Formats: sequence, structure tokens, C-alpha cells
Amino acid sequence: MSRPLYIVWQESFTQGEPIIDEQHHGVLSTINTLHYFIQQGYELRELLPTIKILISFLVFHYKTEEGILRSTEYPDIESYDSEMNRVIDEFKAVCEKARTEKSPELVLAYLKNWWHKHLKSHQDITPFLHNWSGEYCRVDK
Repeated sequence: MSRPLYIVWQESFTQGEPIIDEQHHGVLSTINTLHYFIQQGYELRELLPTIKILISFLVFHYKTEEGILRSTEYPDIESYDSEMNRVIDEFKAVCEKARTEKSPELVLAYLKNWWHKHLKSHQDITPFLHNWSGEYCRVDK
């Protein structure tokens, strides 16, 4: 019997910037892996390596977007940075709550909600991602 993925990739998720789309695929793949393990009956404490991978993945995904946005002089970069930090802190808190309450579904619900919010944020940032020259930072001479 085939078990469904938690979040299935859709073409509407595509942003048209290869590094961002690739990372989005990776984030969803890791979320779906976490979902698979939870379906198999693993407890959250047993899934800490997967959780740590997710945290790392979210951080480097945000850092990639941040680097591109900085290079294109995105006007709301401070707000983007604040949101990035808030999401990481919030995700860690949700993971801790899920661990103490023995409710890994809290993590999945948070991640699904985050994914939809993150895609919505792309309505504002993707035009700047498309203006990217291919360099992550500029070095002033």
C-alpha cells in the first residue's frame, strides 16, 4: 500500500529561479521524509536528526534568499531577516512542544502552515530573485 506524501510538489510552487526551486524541492522532500517516519510510528526524539536537518535546511534556504535579495537591493530586507529569525525560533519551540507533548503532528502542521506562508512571501520577493545577476554579494573596491 502506497502512503501519500504530506506535501506534494505542484508546478504552481515553481519560482523560476533554479537554486530556489531546487531548495524548495529539498525542503518538501525533508518534510515528507519526516511525515513518512511519523507514519512508521517513530517518536519525535527518535527523529531529532531529521528535525536538525530541517532546521539547517530552513536556515540555509533563508540565507540563500537573503543573499540574493541583498544583492538586488530588496527594499524590505530587514523585515525579511526578522521573519527568518522568527520562523527558526518558532520552529524550534514547536519541536520542543511536540516532543514534550509526544505529538509530532504539531511539527508537521507547523511546517505545512510555514510552507504556505513562505510561498505567499514569494509574491513579494520573487521579482527581486529574477533580477539577480548570479552573484550573492558585491565587493566594493
